[in-house]
Amino acid sequence: MNLPMLGTKWPNKQGTVWLSVNTTKKYLIYPEFGTQKGVPPIQLSCDYSFDNHWALGLYFGHFNSTYHDTYGSELYKSQIKSLTGGIRLTFHFADIFNNAFGEVVNIRRWDFYATSFIGWYNYRWDVNNKYLNQQDFSGGAFGSMGVMLGAKWIPHPKFGIFLEVGKGPVGLFNFGISGKIIK
Repeated sequence: MNLPMLGTKWPNKQGTVWLSVNTTKKYLIYPEFGTQKGVPPIQLSCDYSFDNHWALGLYFGHFNSTYHDTYGSELYKSQIKSLTGGIRLTFHFADIFNNAFGEVVNIRRWDFYATSFIGWYNYRWDVNNKYLNQQDFSGGAFGSMGVMLGAKWIPHPKFGIFLEVGKGPVGLFNFGISGKIIK
């Protein structure tokens, strides 16, 4: 592939490592019912740019929340505990966008990318047996894969805020912060 020449201010040049923490909205693998209390799913990821456009990374996530719902007139409580993890491959294309449409994106301040991932998730429910037929309280370990489009605003050369849309590891909308830890 004949890719554009990159300047020294390219935020994803070869050898760069970004560490990110994010959460998600609109869950795909966790149910949404009753009243939910707890921390939303948290994910930590680390991406290494092995090329000026391509990065390979790992992600690990955790979710622990309590749900309150009713069974007839009885209030009951259930708790979910979950872990996720896997690998991700990211293609950064803000400069290619500029090459195709003119210099419309400041690549020092904005990063556009597509990320694909493959991984796993597992979860376990804790609920009284009396309420098992109210919701699907099954658990287990499952494989997961998907693709997301993302945009990262980089107000400082070592810090960014991002939004990702698509089928993520646990949700449809991911958002978080990133820090460049190498280069």
